[in-house]
Amino acid sequence: EGVVPNASWWSDRMVELPGGMWCPKPPPFASAKPALPLVKAGEEKPRLTTELAKKHASADNMLIATYVNYNRLDFAFTLVRHLIALQQPHYLVGALDDEAGRGLQARGVPTFFMSSGLTTKDYGWGTKNFRELGLHKVKLVLELAKTGVDCLTIDADAFILRDPFPYFRKLPEAEVLTSSDHLVATNGYTDDGLESSSGFSSAFNIGYIFIRASALEFVQQWKEACFANKDAWDQVLFASVLRRGGGGGVDDHRLKPLFKKAGGGQVKAGVLPVSLFASGHTHFVSRMAHLMRSTPYMVHTTFQYGGAQGKRHRLREGMMWEDAPEYYSGPDFLTYELDLPRALVYPNGGTVGSDGTLPFDKRASVEQHFALVHHQLAQVRNGLALAKATGRILILPRLVCGLDRWWAPHSGIIPGSAARLPLLDCPADHVLDVERMGKVEPLLREHSFLCNPRTPASVRGSVAQLAGARPEAGPAASAAAAAQLSAGAGGAMPLAAAPLAAAAGGGGAPGVGTL
Repeated sequence: EGVVPNASWWSDRMVELPGGMWCPKPPPFASAKPALPLVKAGEEKPRLTTELAKKHASADNMLIATYVNYNRLDFAFTLVRHLIALQQPHYLVGALDDEAGRGLQARGVPTFFMSSGLTTKDYGWGTKNFRELGLHKVKLVLELAKTGVDCLTIDADAFILRDPFPYFRKLPEAEVLTSSDHLVATNGYTDDGLESSSGFSSAFNIGYIFIRASALEFVQQWKEACFANKDAWDQVLFASVLRRGGGGGVDDHRLKPLFKKAGGGQVKAGVLPVSLFASGHTHFVSRMAHLMRSTPYMVHTTFQYGGAQGKRHRLREGMMWEDAPEYYSGPDFLTYELDLPRALVYPNGGTVGSDGTLPFDKRASVEQHFALVHHQLAQVRNGLALAKATGRILILPRLVCGLDRWWAPHSGIIPGSAARLPLLDCPADHVLDVERMGKVEPLLREHSFLCNPRTPASVRGSVAQLAGARPEAGPAASAAAAAQLSAGAGGAMPLAAAPLAAAAGGGGAPGVGTL
């Protein structure tokens, strides 16, 4: 009683990590991975050719391809490290600019140059650069289809966490398989097959599309539609062209006959399960793969609110991102126990389910949601003040939200989604504007940082404790006390601060966090 439960997690097991900390069992993809090699970049600028595609394709003609600009090289490097860990060597990375190409070559990544002429910085959703990027993408998909390979083309922020080839091999008649923005698993959480016929009603998401070479005619018409309507969104045109001449229901594999080929026949298409080929919402908010106790094949950082920096932070929260060793090892860190009154999380009573959520009619009001979030933000504010005063980096607590976030009005969750409230592991970009914060690495770490296997045991095992501020003390007094005591703690060891609820106006006896 009075304890707020944790969010659903892929495993019920608690494990003791090196350094003596007990954590929920980390997912398989969180294991530490070797760094990419440093090699001398050559002078050549290889282009995509049939020979290159066939060289890197699997024995049964399958290939993974993505594309990246200089600003997103770290996404490509992380993606490649996951592929290497999965022992999946059949991939190529397209370089949208020469700087990206040289960067990829310098880390031994098999690459080809696209020379797009686009910005080397962030594109920005919906901008002119974003629209032009779509034209380069559809050209790439067409070039890949013309090589004769059956290719999985993905956005660089759609991370592969399980080898998808065995899944595709079970569907030899599928010519087009696409991820989706559908927010409900149409077959529930015990079925890992394709979505049912109702899954075709939502927007397809072309950040993750598997297209066999036999669907070349469809890809050609998609490319023509994009270049005839350059202001249109390539994703919308993908769906409209794919549906040309479509008709009939799904078969036993849930494949649907869609695009009608000129010589007769139709392209058989399927919608990949949104639980296991996940969006940023179905994985991080509805937590479908966790509820299935399964590892997703892919997680795409859509449905988030912090630009590229928000994507990075989401992926760090989910233990999917690969940072340099120094990110995990220092300099020094500060953490605190979050004061999270149960009455703020469940203000309207109701029967709390085994997953910590409530019936929808017991959800928080907007005012109650903000009371809960503001209570936590005051503590984060004070934590940042303490961290700044002591020269440390704040490790965020897990945040809890009474309501979901979306770009349009809603009644607590995105219309049509499977999210359940409250959100007990609320993504930080729902609450903090990490995009406007800029480079957050000198300021803070994600809430899962200490339970991440990449974090050294020396960090978890090196702890100093600090008594909390008096209830009447404000952030400045807390920071001053922290600064005085951190010097006495030796300065070399990470500091664990007591709950900052007292400094934020809360009450209760101070406790001590661990780091």
